[in-house]
Amino acid sequence: MERSNYYIEIQMFSQERYMTIAHFDQSSCEKIVHELFDELVGGSQPADNRLLRINLLLREQGLSNTQLRSIHCTLDELAENVKIIIKKTFRAVNFD
Repeated sequence: MERSNYYIEIQMFSQERYMTIAHFDQSSCEKIVHELFDELVGGSQPADNRLLRINLLLREQGLSNTQLRSIHCTLDELAENVKIIIKKTFRAVNFD
């Protein structure tokens, strides 16, 4: 499988803008990264109780980052999503 430089960025809405608070490097194949993102919980639209956002980005050589997908979540949903991301990343790194 061909590898690309994908990463997941976690942002928090504060003072009328989103600020990045964490990111996970997902240097993996496109299929695995999209399967991971499909498992995440949350909604496609922002809401008053969903002030956290998770973005799937592709870092292309010589070009700016391209945002592929985005999901908005609550703090509880973020906790579950981080658990999913870490488990999937651990498996990919150790069993790939």
